[in-house]
Amino acid sequence: MSRRVAAVALTLLLPLSLSAADPRGDAAACLETHGAGDPPDLIRALGWLGEEGSTAVWRLTFSRPLQVPDPVDPPFRVDILVRDPRVPTVSFGDYRRLNRIVRFDASGRSALVELLFVPEGGHTPFNPPMVDGNTLTVQIPGRLLLGTDLFGRVDLKGLRWSVVVRDGGRCDLLGNGIPSHRMGAIPPPASSPSESPLPAGMPVPSAPNARVAAIVIAAIALLSVVAIQRRAIRRRR
Repeated sequence: MSRRVAAVALTLLLPLSLSAADPRGDAAACLETHGAGDPPDLIRALGWLGEEGSTAVWRLTFSRPLQVPDPVDPPFRVDILVRDPRVPTVSFGDYRRLNRIVRFDASGRSALVELLFVPEGGHTPFNPPMVDGNTLTVQIPGRLLLGTDLFGRVDLKGLRWSVVVRDGGRCDLLGNGIPSHRMGAIPPPASSPSESPLPAGMPVPSAPNARVAAIVIAAIALLSVVAIQRRAIRRRR
């Protein structure tokens, strides 16, 4: 019974999980690269679907405020690695099993985000990210990122992502760098004192979504209690 409860809990919580933590001070030499560097220390990354599922939004949190433009040349780079399940993947250096890169070079606050189509070799510029203290927020339309179907619709649910922050010859990878994180179905909760608020125009959590999350958590807790009680009864027998 406990395994069934765990499976149910994982199924229910997975769509609500959009945050990935990253250890502090884990920058290391980039593979196949030599040289010094001091990339901003990524400590948390969130990804969710915005504008009723039509855009992909990422908010990256660092251990200290970002200096943009970067005073040291070359500027640090933030690469959000994306895997579209419908497109072949490629691997090189610290970049593995991806086919799209959402890239920002910190040469200035008005520097555009570049969307790179890696296997195809093309690229598309888009709006600059929002830099606010120690957070960087990027929003990309799904039609640019993954394209649309025959009916003009875009489905971002199958997208997987990760992050590589690099400066010179050193990189800070989110986990192992392989795009494996899902996009959250709902925006993150209200920001805490240690995080910057969502930029103007970004989606905010709605009351129905918060109620759904509370109901799911309560249901998981109830299932866990039932499982524990049944196990205790079996042991007494």
